[in-house]
Amino acid sequence: MAYRGTAVTGFPNLFFLVGPNTGLGHNSIIFMIEAQVQYVMDALAHMDAAGATRVEVKPDAQRAYNAHIQEKLADTVWNTGGCSSWYIDRNGRNATIWPDFTFRYWGQMRRFDPHAYELTAAERARSAQPGLAPA
Repeated sequence: MAYRGTAVTGFPNLFFLVGPNTGLGHNSIIFMIEAQVQYVMDALAHMDAAGATRVEVKPDAQRAYNAHIQEKLADTVWNTGGCSSWYIDRNGRNATIWPDFTFRYWGQMRRFDPHAYELTAAERARSAQPGLAPA
């Protein structure tokens, strides 16, 4: 489970390409990768402008995003049809497929959305580490 298939709570400063729910059964994955790269580049620019050294997606943002994705997947061919699907894990979740048009994913990924993240400034991050004084 990831936020926008790119960031995971508990793993600051880590961004995925082709993460959960970004796989396609109906279009080019290169399109998805390009959208993700744009998003990550915008995140880095935002961090730089804010003087942040740490960025982590908020748990509530990740949870809400994934609930929405699973709801959209519920009636898709990848989750229904009366046959066994390799997209469904043992918990009944589809963590593979993007359930919508690719242009909608692109629209989500055009700009980094800082409200969904916790950003930590350099000075605060340094003083939070044991044995290190603020710069």
